[in-house]
Amino acid sequence: VTVNRFWEQLFGLGIVETLEDFGPSGQPPSHPELLDHLALRFQHDLQWDVKKLLKELVLSATYRQTNRVRPELLSVDPRNRLLARGPRSRLPAEMVRDNALAASGLLSKKMYGPSVMPPQPEGLGQPPYNGLRWVDAQGEDRNRRAVYTFWRRTNAYPSLVTFDATSRQVCTARRVATNTPLQALATLNDTAYVECAVALAERMLEHAPGDAAAQIAYGYERATGRLPSAANAQVLTTLYDTALADYRAQPELAAKLADSPEKAALALVANAILNLDLTLTK
Repeated sequence: VTVNRFWEQLFGLGIVETLEDFGPSGQPPSHPELLDHLALRFQHDLQWDVKKLLKELVLSATYRQTNRVRPELLSVDPRNRLLARGPRSRLPAEMVRDNALAASGLLSKKMYGPSVMPPQPEGLGQPPYNGLRWVDAQGEDRNRRAVYTFWRRTNAYPSLVTFDATSRQVCTARRVATNTPLQALATLNDTAYVECAVALAERMLEHAPGDAAAQIAYGYERATGRLPSAANAQVLTTLYDTALADYRAQPELAAKLADSPEKAALALVANAILNLDLTLTK
């Protein structure tokens, strides 16, 4: 059961897909011999060492395959249960904002202490049962990892719910990931993500003053771990040029986002980069 959970966290699907029902009424394992081998190895050879098990899994040839989908494999195995390609799954809810914070340079490394209230859209997430009010944290606490986010059992942080986090009224063994327009609206418009975009734009400006193409390439690489293709770079450059022209014509709009039309336009590009599938997908 334990090995199956670790496998699911890395590959997106467990060898036994029904993590919540590991037994005769759940789904059978896709690779029973592999599951047996890993379970025995974890117990006897690795002596219950989780780090060694995870290292073995991520260094395996199976995990390190490309996740590019070939048409002939897609028709035979659309969900990749046969492991003919590498895993591809969206980041868990808690990691989506943490990833944006890390790419923008805002992520706090502070550990321990009480829960904090990161920014959220006004009017959302107010506990309905008492007088407790959501007050956005300031300073370093504003950008702490999601594990420190204040959470009432029936009242979760809204953007976590948007990305499939569940209520804590009952134990949830497995989250089923969804793909909805609301998720894109959150990463494009939520205060927390807009702040990340502005911070990323500042780093892009510092990296290559006066060179928009280099700035965009740097921001793209920070968020995705790779340089943009020529086609992607062209799309983002066009977005930047269009936004810059609009903000120069309407400086009052730029002022709502940044202190200059150039930074505001770059923040718009950074916002688009942070919303890419490449950024949100493991």
